[in-house]
Amino acid sequence: MNTGGIRILTLIAALFASPAQAQDVDLEIVLAVDGSGSISTREYKLQLAGYAAALRDSAVQSAAVSGPIGKVAVAMMVWSDAAFQKFETDWHIIGSPADAERFARTVETFHEHSGRNYGLGGGGTGIGSGVDYAMKMLDENGITATRQVIDVSGDGIETDPWFAKAIMMPEARRKAAARGIMINGLAILNDFKKLDDYYRENVITGSGSFVIEAVDFDAFAAAIQLKLWLEFATPVAALPQAPREAANRYTTNGLKH
Repeated sequence: MNTGGIRILTLIAALFASPAQAQDVDLEIVLAVDGSGSISTREYKLQLAGYAAALRDSAVQSAAVSGPIGKVAVAMMVWSDAAFQKFETDWHIIGSPADAERFARTVETFHEHSGRNYGLGGGGTGIGSGVDYAMKMLDENGITATRQVIDVSGDGIETDPWFAKAIMMPEARRKAAARGIMINGLAILNDFKKLDDYYRENVITGSGSFVIEAVDFDAFAAAIQLKLWLEFATPVAALPQAPREAANRYTTNGLKH
């Protein structure tokens, strides 16, 4: 084939490849999971199992495709102390139950690839460092959405960095607010019974941002199912009920359909 023909084929390939690298979705959301030293291996796996179960819930899946475009983009990231490596999945576009199932399988086995199996992770609770990293993930994913959300789940208040200078939550929160990125929280009340109040005062930001509480790690799955449903379905500010009132629609068996 001559040089001109190769150039034409290359141009055609680029034209077909570009939509996959610059997709439009209704929502981009980073699931920022606490992997700090206060989280045992059992508790860490319970978080992942809870996210996977939520992604398999039919109400959550319906919410994911309820927007004008009918797709959401989701990635998971595990954070801990600023001195420790962050671990992240690839971005996944969810536009069908099959898409949700693929991401659920990635999430439920993420402990095998996210450092905990290799003695990595742990340390202090670097929420601000995790949020800052999540913002970079949103910057670099090649996806466009009208809403960007960072979904922070954790069991403790932010601690000072151990070994490395790091962005703290007040600064990370200001950066997110300036960029129009919503931060929502899921507070696990195992060790800090008022952690939900701490999250409301120090972590969440954005119009309609909210905190869901889980009394312990065993209650995490039910809480994160409600949280993802609220986040996927619509901007929370536009809901006819506040998130706390919407929780009345929740039962021990899941969301009412």
